[in-house]
Amino acid sequence: MEYRTDFDSLLKSLDHDPDPSKPVSPNASENVIKLFDYLKSIKGKKFIAGQQYLQEEELEDVVYYNLTGKLPAIRGYDFMGVSTVKKTDNQVDRAIDWALRSGGIVTMCWHWYAPDDLDDTSKGSAFYYSSTHYDNKTCFDLLKAVEEGTKEYDFIIREIDLVSYSLKRMADLDIPVLWRPLHEANGDWFWWGGLRTPAHIEAYKKLWYIIFDRMENYHKLNNLIWVWNGQHKDIEVNPNTYDIYGDDIYTEIPYDHSSKKERYEYGKSFCHGKLMTLSECGHIPDPKEMIRDNVDWLWWLPWWGSFVYKTEGWRPLLIDGKPVINDEEMSEEFLRELFDRDDVVTLTDLPWWDKDKYKLPRPLLKHIGDESQ
Repeated sequence: MEYRTDFDSLLKSLDHDPDPSKPVSPNASENVIKLFDYLKSIKGKKFIAGQQYLQEEELEDVVYYNLTGKLPAIRGYDFMGVSTVKKTDNQVDRAIDWALRSGGIVTMCWHWYAPDDLDDTSKGSAFYYSSTHYDNKTCFDLLKAVEEGTKEYDFIIREIDLVSYSLKRMADLDIPVLWRPLHEANGDWFWWGGLRTPAHIEAYKKLWYIIFDRMENYHKLNNLIWVWNGQHKDIEVNPNTYDIYGDDIYTEIPYDHSSKKERYEYGKSFCHGKLMTLSECGHIPDPKEMIRDNVDWLWWLPWWGSFVYKTEGWRPLLIDGKPVINDEEMSEEFLRELFDRDDVVTLTDLPWWDKDKYKLPRPLLKHIGDESQ
């Protein structure tokens, strides 16, 4: 019989006080527990530098390395290309290479492409929902997606399994993953957005539980640290299904290196003592501001491209063949001072990092003219 989520049984098994001291996964590997314990140990003491990536050239690294001689310790990649309807890139391979070759931490999100027409997927697919202003969008129905017996339900199960197989590749290599599915669920821009109606709130929660149950109890994945990025109390899922509360914060304020205290306090009010992170951002918060405001985002993850380097449209602006920092987002002085702080964890600050074992990322070596490693 095909595996299905028994919601009553699942929620009954989760009906106990949350314990933020250990991962929620019953399958957590030793390496996952090691990473989780490290994250707990630096809470309120240190902040981990991170960065989201998309293009294979990873020009963000060139900016960081040329200005500071250092690299962020966490890399964000995306399962957007792991799909029956959208096969776009090799981000999983790059995440694996980063973990094994360079010794860094991996976080994965999922811009989940869904077809606009399940009867004819050639008509296109997208993760943006039909009500948004984006040109590329989908009418995929969240309500039908969690209703067994529908084409939408069959689609989401196939997709969850595909992502699970990719996560299993990483598990087989003992790579822990800070796993952030269904991100920014408080908004209406993604098809899984949960705040449209009361029915959508319940459907969003069901979808979260299907993903959690299928990955933990069917696929038995042992390499996941769950990051819940719902960002709103009204759509809160059971706290025994996530380890870290994530908030994505973008502002239009130039050089906004504030601590984002108001959003931090809001999340803290209902995240049951879980670790908290700035799982996406436009501007990196200044540790001095965070310390002053008693805000301990565990890591920050600026978005890719123009949030780090100058661009002309979507293309990088190269000077002497190299990208340069986008000084409309942050100054060279800010970045140098940031990466020079003792309480900011960069790649080589990770406690397991070994210069004799780990190497710089391959794309960076190409850009700095050293491919000997």
